[in-house]
Amino acid sequence: MITIIFAPPRTGKTCFMTHMANICAFDRQRNNAMQQELEQKIANGFSALKTIPQHCVSANYDIILRKFRYSPRLSRRINPYRLGFTNSFVKPVHFNFPYEAIFISEAQKYLNSRMSSYFPDWQSRWYEQHGHNNLDIWLDTQRPMLIDVNIRELARFIEIVKLDIKYDRLGQPCRLQWLIRVIPNSQMFDRYMSSGKKDKDCYTEEVITADYNVFRCYDSRACKPMFYAGHFDEDIDYNPAEPTEESLDGYIKFLTDFDDELPDNFYIKRSEKSKP
Repeated sequence: MITIIFAPPRTGKTCFMTHMANICAFDRQRNNAMQQELEQKIANGFSALKTIPQHCVSANYDIILRKFRYSPRLSRRINPYRLGFTNSFVKPVHFNFPYEAIFISEAQKYLNSRMSSYFPDWQSRWYEQHGHNNLDIWLDTQRPMLIDVNIRELARFIEIVKLDIKYDRLGQPCRLQWLIRVIPNSQMFDRYMSSGKKDKDCYTEEVITADYNVFRCYDSRACKPMFYAGHFDEDIDYNPAEPTEESLDGYIKFLTDFDDELPDNFYIKRSEKSKP
């Protein structure tokens, strides 16, 4: 199963996905099936295979998986660009074990619909056949149309409609509740969007509850440093600290002259060598 989670920014997409990862990490039946199959592979000739994971969760961001009365578990860190079948172009690719649950945040970065013509066949086929290895793949994005069409056609969709957070007496989140809409396939998703999200035959609504602080399981601010990278030795540009008539005139002139300026190198013609 491939599941695409979508919602506007700051509505709990990655938080919801992390909760799903937490459930998978402590799914005893799933973990036992994974471990037994790996043991069988070792017995059948996988001589270099030594690692039997404790749980089945992998992600492109760090998750501390938590459950009451259990020791915390750490997710396996993966690079989504290296998911796929062994090939002669990208080496190495990840060794994906059976029953693995893979969670990819900001999935449009890796499965960019604008780059569909460059989507590698060795990865496309891996997504198409992931079910044969009992894999589950979870993707979060602001808009599913940003995800490659080949992946969308294989997926079901979860739209987060609302997130309610209950706080304890110390002001810490202690209970999260999502109202979600589950759309079973891409045909229903297209119909749902065409109706302006009004066709109730396209989805079922569910309430998902986490009775713990999911925000303790991952860094919800992990993307924040990207906004400051490259600016360590800079002041806020052209913003007068103590406005005077002269400084304000200069600032207004700056805005007037440059608000629609196209910077050099913004659009660069892609060369053959730079194609992925």
